[in-house]
Amino acid sequence: MARTITPTPLPKKPTIASVAEFGAFVRSLRTRHGLRIDDAAALCGVSVALLSALENGKPRGVGLDKALRIADQLGLALLAVPQTTLRETLACLEHKE
Repeated sequence: MARTITPTPLPKKPTIASVAEFGAFVRSLRTRHGLRIDDAAALCGVSVALLSALENGKPRGVGLDKALRIADQLGLALLAVPQTTLRETLACLEHKE
């Protein structure tokens, strides 16, 4: 019998300040797509152990290239803005919805 994947809600805060926060977004998108961790790892071209460690905020050797590939494959858009304009940028994004 196939396991049911329970979608994890997206984090409320759109900013990422730690590996654990990035991992929460990754897990949320993976589960929202109904992907088991092994299927998502294969899709992203990484090991199950690496993806699991990332989702749990304990990456072992997750380079930026792999993190960006995982984000892209799971549909996570990343936006880089100077910290000095972060509040302004977030306010603009909230008004565009």
